[in-house]
Amino acid sequence: MASTRLFSLAKLAPMIFGAFFCLFASNCKESESSTENWKNTPSPATNQQASEHPSQLNDTPKKSSPQPNVGDSSGKNTPVRFLAYNLKNYLTMRRYIAGEAVYKEKPRNEVDALIEIISAANPDILGICEIGKYADLTDLQNRLAAAGVKLPHAHRVHGSDRTRALALLSRYPIIKTNSPKQTDYIIEGVPFSISRGILDATVELPSRTIRLLGIHFKSKRPSQEADQALMRRNESLLMRQHIKDIMASEPETQLLAYGDFNDTKNSKSVSSIRGRSNSNSHMKIIELLDARGESWTHHWKLEDIYSRIDFVMTSPKLAPHINKKESKLLDPKNWEVASDHRPMLVIIE
Repeated sequence: MASTRLFSLAKLAPMIFGAFFCLFASNCKESESSTENWKNTPSPATNQQASEHPSQLNDTPKKSSPQPNVGDSSGKNTPVRFLAYNLKNYLTMRRYIAGEAVYKEKPRNEVDALIEIISAANPDILGICEIGKYADLTDLQNRLAAAGVKLPHAHRVHGSDRTRALALLSRYPIIKTNSPKQTDYIIEGVPFSISRGILDATVELPSRTIRLLGIHFKSKRPSQEADQALMRRNESLLMRQHIKDIMASEPETQLLAYGDFNDTKNSKSVSSIRGRSNSNSHMKIIELLDARGESWTHHWKLEDIYSRIDFVMTSPKLAPHINKKESKLLDPKNWEVASDHRPMLVIIE
């Protein structure tokens, strides 16, 4: 009787094994197919409300999107990637095409290069110089979202120059925005105003709240109205006063200042913003280098001059939370297609 049972089981064994193998193979094939779809499916474009209200973009992550940098499940140990970048005229302006002046938006190849560079850096917060109108900011926001970088919270400001503005895009909520008490100055009896304004936004991160100040000072291009260096110096003094006002009223503020200073490290304008080293309003420059150990951030093609005129600075309360080892100056191969500046990446822990 026992031998009969063994014989029956022996006959059934190949059938049982075959059925199990087919089921296993089918599941594997299905899993492989879904993985292929996950890799190749692009994130859809953002919703239509974005064109009217950039801060209301849907930031639900898609499987193919670069994911937020995650630490523990609570998010409190999540490193935050801040990218400061002068986009070089992301706007409609007079451009020369085949020797003819026409009003056009930023060329598509330059925009594509920008999106590639920014999406590769995968920032949680993006500080921008040289953006145009809100429609331009929305366009950038939508393109980044389609590339997998969802930055739904937005803030934009401009000064006397209504063409080029400052902006901030963030994965995390912008809970407050402010303006300096004073943005005007006088040179030899002639009144001026900060041309690009001062962006002031407070962002709530998983582990802390930080306040960001974005600037874009007067360029070194000669001006018929006044000395360009003196204009830049006055703009920096207004920025310095704004920093002092912030730290006087809120001494514990964790402050990050960034942007295109259009001047070098030891110039009067940059030194003005840094302030006295023994004060609670001192702003320390975060030293950023590329993979070759070089620090230049801008290439002036006309004169073939490479210089460091973009900076990120931190207040004493935020300085201990900057990961200096991982912070860097990015050097993508197509950087000069995208802009005449290189992006600065700072890691906040």
